[in-house]
Amino acid sequence: MKDLMKATITTVEVAEMMEIEHKRLIRKLEGDKTRKGYIQILTEAQMGLSDYFIPSTYRDASGKENKCYEVTKLGCDFLANKSTGEKGVLFTARYVKRFYEMEHQVKELSPEQIPIGEIASYIKAMDRVFVRQQLAPHKIAEAFVMLSEQFGIHLPEGCVKLPEYEQMELPLDLRGGSIA
Repeated sequence: MKDLMKATITTVEVAEMMEIEHKRLIRKLEGDKTRKGYIQILTEAQMGLSDYFIPSTYRDASGKENKCYEVTKLGCDFLANKSTGEKGVLFTARYVKRFYEMEHQVKELSPEQIPIGEIASYIKAMDRVFVRQQLAPHKIAEAFVMLSEQFGIHLPEGCVKLPEYEQMELPLDLRGGSIA
């Protein structure tokens, strides 16, 4: 996700998808001495240019900074409607797939990115469930230690005290009852 929380791709990538030179795409957007570009037309009509194209820059292979635009999905729709023939069809297929991939990309959070309040809420809920299930206190403490370590919280060695013995339960059929 880029500028203003809108998913965008650069005109460099769009030009590749359209199989045209980047400078030709920029000329279509900005126009030249003989005709207005799409940007000028949209601006004059007060159509909210940033809904389509957002001014930006990129560095080429030599390190030189060049003008480009971030193109929103709406901007790609606009360009696709202006494209015809086989190239137009292929461009549409490429940008639709690209935006689909961006929208469905699963973003996994690293432990450091999760707010501490979320962690605390989770630990409280986990504790309630474990207590309700009558889990042994040392088992609850072990789970707490494991979770703490995942979030980079180091607890002192030996903070989980194991009981000297654990009460074992016999299955009902060995206690003289029936399992039925």
